[in-house]
Amino acid sequence: MVYNFVISADSVSLIFLILPIIIGLIIILLGFFGRKKNENTKGIKTTSQITVGIGLAVIALGIILFFAIGTSYKVTVNTGYIYVSGPAIAGGNINVTSGDIASAYVSNILSGNLTLSVRTGGTSIGNINAGKFLLSNNANAYVVSSNSTDIIIKLKSGNYLVLGSSDTYFLASIISKYVYNVSGYP
Repeated sequence: MVYNFVISADSVSLIFLILPIIIGLIIILLGFFGRKKNENTKGIKTTSQITVGIGLAVIALGIILFFAIGTSYKVTVNTGYIYVSGPAIAGGNINVTSGDIASAYVSNILSGNLTLSVRTGGTSIGNINAGKFLLSNNANAYVVSSNSTDIIIKLKSGNYLVLGSSDTYFLASIISKYVYNVSGYP
């Protein structure tokens, strides 16, 4: 293993991901205990069942968000390839070999010639962008970045792999040395 880095949501963001689970539990409790003891009409039972169903749906949404956003993305650069592992719901794993790459350069993905347009799966919290995105040129990209200066790798398939760590220029030098020559960095 030559180089790895991990991108994950910060602890403050994870607290917000737990909120839907807590809210769902509160809704369920209201469904069970929100009616008076002597009220046994069919309307109240139906309302209680609907409330519990809504609570379960909110909890399911919270769990999906937690695994989609709260899971770390790990990038490994080794001789001849770049391997990215992430949650299946937001892009899954991707292995890019040097033979798959058409070009690679360093640029600002937020304000350069090629920018992030739409997130189609994954997360975008603060400086963290991870998962599947649509770029300004309508191409698909798998993005794993914690910074706006990134290595933009165009694949021969027409898709992109966008990587950025706390030290993108060091990452570019590692990729240049072991996988593919990256242009545009000092």
